[in-house]
Amino acid sequence: MLKSRFPFTSFPNGWFRIAYSDELRPGQVKPLRYFGRDLVVFRTQQGEVHLLDAHCPHLGAHLGYGGKVKGDIIQCPFHGWCFNGQGQCVDIPYANKIPPKAQISTWPICEVNGVIMVYYHAQGEKPTWAVPELPEYTSREWTPFRLGQSWKIRTHIQEIIENAVDYAHLPFVHITWDTVKTEPLEVEGSVLKWRASRQGGKFLGSQILLATPEETLSDITCYGLGCKLIRVCAKMRIDVNVLLMFFMTPIDREYIEVHAVISLQKLLNPIVTFAVKQNLIKRLQQEIQQDIPILENKIYPTVPNFCDGDAPIAQYRHWARQFYAEQPVITKAVVQML
Repeated sequence: MLKSRFPFTSFPNGWFRIAYSDELRPGQVKPLRYFGRDLVVFRTQQGEVHLLDAHCPHLGAHLGYGGKVKGDIIQCPFHGWCFNGQGQCVDIPYANKIPPKAQISTWPICEVNGVIMVYYHAQGEKPTWAVPELPEYTSREWTPFRLGQSWKIRTHIQEIIENAVDYAHLPFVHITWDTVKTEPLEVEGSVLKWRASRQGGKFLGSQILLATPEETLSDITCYGLGCKLIRVCAKMRIDVNVLLMFFMTPIDREYIEVHAVISLQKLLNPIVTFAVKQNLIKRLQQEIQQDIPILENKIYPTVPNFCDGDAPIAQYRHWARQFYAEQPVITKAVVQML
């Protein structure tokens, strides 16, 4: 169990992807399971999205299986009790009086960049920050944001971004990434940023263009532990600009869901753009698959033996502490490297 592998809760605070906007049409209902809980998301006929705990407080039916949207409310499939987006029971077809405790817990959500996101907080506090809108999402110069690949991984959500700042593992796990140079991490509250560069080598998808980049630049921005954004520019005969968005969401105490969304600045013609994008997806899948065996079987030492090349990991762990109501242990080794 993950409780023995990681010394902190499986559910940190922050914004996390639960669905995509185009998956939920007006009037549609969808059952979900995240954070170890059954949930139901629905879109009203007016287009608003709401997320509730899944089970009706009457006799426990799951609203995600057979529940129907009627206007701006969702109706339980069992006895027809109706709930609004605030979780309040507003109608019981066969009763004159609504029980005062006929209420379902709701979750703060937002729709941004075509993604439906939920704000999780262990103590129920309201959001204090947000994932921003991206200019590429509405730009005609970029391909539509599309899910490239998804994975269900037996690990902790914090491990995914830590794996990204751990550049020392690249030549051993990803053989083609052995010449990466990185700049120091920058912390801005709930946001973590850094830049990486690579001279020469192959870029994901570059073989389609029959060219080798002189340099590949990557600007990485993390919004909490649930969203990692990578802007990549491969400088070659025809510059290739790629936007990668990784969304990490805890399913339960043992598994997380990782989604990779890809957009590409349009190239010479739609055929070339499509070919490069498909090659990107293929190579990305290969890269992640190389990490999974390690992620699913490693532990998280509370007293790590850091060397002088591990400073980014120590800084990352210190930044990540803010997303836990109960603070993870910070060791002397971590403090010394900050």
